[in-house]
Amino acid sequence: MRILVVEDEALIALLLVEILAADGHEVLGPAATMEQALALCEDAPPQLALLDIGLRDGNSGVEVARALHGRWGVPSIFASSQVCEARQASDIALGCIRKPYAVETVLRSIEAARAVMDGAEPRTLAPSSLPRGFEIYAATG
Repeated sequence: MRILVVEDEALIALLLVEILAADGHEVLGPAATMEQALALCEDAPPQLALLDIGLRDGNSGVEVARALHGRWGVPSIFASSQVCEARQASDIALGCIRKPYAVETVLRSIEAARAVMDGAEPRTLAPSSLPRGFEIYAATG
């Protein structure tokens, strides 16, 4: 899957890129700002975006998610400690991974997102298939 990584903390961003690539994903980024994120998507939009909410340029990952959804129909997963803000954007996001998180949480959350993108209803996913620290949203945009 082609995944955009938007994370302004360099070490976390590099870790995400590394684990996603090792799991066989094509990774766009990392991007630390909204401008960088959208520029990376111009030629070939991602299939999924993994977004921090607080970004370096003062923009929000929620704004990035709305732009990605509006321009290209790209679904997002937030990876953030700002869970309340993430929930407020549940209309355009698949869910939120609560920071701090384990590598396995990220990979299993992407698997759950893929199932939803392939047509599964979020509420029908077995709770045991969802990793600890991942909240999937019942209504997705």
